[in-house]
Amino acid sequence: MLAKVPTITIDQSSLADQAYEKLKILILSGVLKGGERIQEEQLAHQFGVSRTPIREALRRLSEYGLITSKARSAGIVVEITGKESRHISEVRLSLETLAIRRLDANCIPTLIEKTSKVTAEYQLLLSQGEVGQAYEKDSDFHNAIIEAANNPVLTEIYKRLDARIQLIRVTQNLSADALYIYSAQHMQMVQMLKNGDFSGVATLLETHIMHDIPD
Repeated sequence: MLAKVPTITIDQSSLADQAYEKLKILILSGVLKGGERIQEEQLAHQFGVSRTPIREALRRLSEYGLITSKARSAGIVVEITGKESRHISEVRLSLETLAIRRLDANCIPTLIEKTSKVTAEYQLLLSQGEVGQAYEKDSDFHNAIIEAANNPVLTEIYKRLDARIQLIRVTQNLSADALYIYSAQHMQMVQMLKNGDFSGVATLLETHIMHDIPD
C-alpha cells in the first residue's frame, strides 16, 4: 500500500516523464521498499493524473530494472538479497577497474570536470536530505568513469547493472555520516585522476564499492 506517500501534483506536460522520475526517486529514497506492490490505479489517484502516464512510467521502471511487472496493472519493487549484492558488486568492481585501466590522457580533463561536478551536486543534495537524488549523482560519478573508457560494450553492460547498483544502495540504508565518507572518497579519486594516479583510483574503488557488502 502507498498510504505513506502524500498526494503529489504533477504538471500536465510530459506526465509520463514526470511520473517516472518521481516514482524512481520514491524507490531510491526507500519510501517504496523492495517487495512492495505498487498499483497503477492507486498511483494515478495519488498523482492526480490518468492511468496512461502511470502505465508508461511503470513500463519504463520495469525496463530499467527497479520493478517487476505483475498482472492487473501492478508491479513489485525489486528486492536485492545479500548474496545478490555481493555478486553484483564483484562484477561492478571488475568493470570499473577495467575502465580505469583503459583511461588515456586525452579523456582525463573531461572526466575530472564531470566527476568534480557530480560530486559537488551529490554533497549538496545530501545536505538537503535528498538521498534518492544523491544516489543518482553517485551513479553519475561511476558512469562517467565507465564512459571515459570509450568502450561501447563496457558501457552497455554497466548500464544493465545500474538499477541493481542503485537498489543495493537503498538496501544498505546507510547513515548520513557514511554517505559523506563515500562522497569524500569520490573527491579523493578526483584528486588521484588529477595526479595521474590511476592505480590509486583502482585500489580505492575496491574499498568504495565493496563496503558493507555481506560475504
